[in-house]
Amino acid sequence: MLHGLLLLESLTQLEVLQRLRITRTETWNVAHAAEYQPKVWTAISFEVDDDQADALAEELSRTLKSPGWYIDARLNDKVYVIFPQRVFKYCKGDRAGQLEAQAYARAIGIPASQIDWETDA
Repeated sequence: MLHGLLLLESLTQLEVLQRLRITRTETWNVAHAAEYQPKVWTAISFEVDDDQADALAEELSRTLKSPGWYIDARLNDKVYVIFPQRVFKYCKGDRAGQLEAQAYARAIGIPASQIDWETDA
């Protein structure tokens, strides 16, 4: 089962939510939002079946706003970091894969305080 977290405010289209099993929804007040981000976020925890993971990651990459948004998700030992028009997928503990995704995040303007996905969880 792919488990992930997305922010409702990061999506350009909400139809993709119909493909997810939403397991939790929270509202977060954000102290360190970038200037292009709202100060209140709706965090949605979700899951999908293993066989839908790659297709969903690609679909989510096409629905994310740009600049500065991403979605992270886990499937067994795989980490997915989904950016607008780009998906990174690497094994948990793969430091090179994590560093590549983090470098890309910085390059597209994601604030350092938000580059916080875990690889070993």
